[in-house]
Amino acid sequence: MNVKLGICNFCVPGTGVFAPQIVKEMGLDGMSIEFGSYEHGWPLSQRKLQDLYLDAQQKYGIEYPNVGVSDGDNVPFHARKGTRWDPVVNEEGTRAIDAAAYMKIPFVFFSNFNASGIQNDEDLENTARRYRYFCDYAGEKGISIGCENPNSIEEQKKLIQLVDRSNFYLFFDSCNHACMTDYDIHEILRTLYPNYYPQMHVKDGVKGANAQYLLGTGSTGFTETIDYLKKQNYNGWLIIENLYELLPMRNLNPDYFELMREDIETLKKVTR
Repeated sequence: MNVKLGICNFCVPGTGVFAPQIVKEMGLDGMSIEFGSYEHGWPLSQRKLQDLYLDAQQKYGIEYPNVGVSDGDNVPFHARKGTRWDPVVNEEGTRAIDAAAYMKIPFVFFSNFNASGIQNDEDLENTARRYRYFCDYAGEKGISIGCENPNSIEEQKKLIQLVDRSNFYLFFDSCNHACMTDYDIHEILRTLYPNYYPQMHVKDGVKGANAQYLLGTGSTGFTETIDYLKKQNYNGWLIIENLYELLPMRNLNPDYFELMREDIETLKKVTR
């Protein structure tokens, strides 16, 4: 297995402030950058912030493997044509892709949870329509598009068929299905593995408590996930998404950076 280790910028204690410096000091290879919410004007769409991230990248010698668009929690990705949110989601996605292109980041992924959860065939059709649009827009810029969701194997396969674009991928998370659904997370990993982009979230938890346990201490089968990736000779990114500043995680240690450091050491140990 040949991996690079990273973390989501919003998971770095301080909610991302000085994140590139901390990522470097902690011995990580890079970090995922969150595009931001519609409510806050999609901060990463601003050229000044893009340039500041690029300056920090040069200063600290880290990589930005992806731009994550998590605003699907609040804004319906599958908004129907003619509704208020349809043009908003299109603008959000194209602006995120534009930011990635300017920053030379190869991958943009979207979350399909909560307000963007796929609940029925109409949701699925509209979600696929949106991804086709983004894939076509991103393909011209040499960027791949990813989808992170809590859906079943069959639903995810159907989505892949409906999108039908070579630059469309699924995005795996080591915790979501185990904490949020009754699906077998390792069956999902094994079955859909060929469809995953070589970047994955790693975090831990228990049913109903996502990203709230240090790696290997929850009930998600974290070690089994890593063992499977080793057998596949996985070559890509493992990106931490534990939430060290939030309760109950922060009760484990008053120094949140030590919690982050502990997860990093665990990840380095299990991937050797």
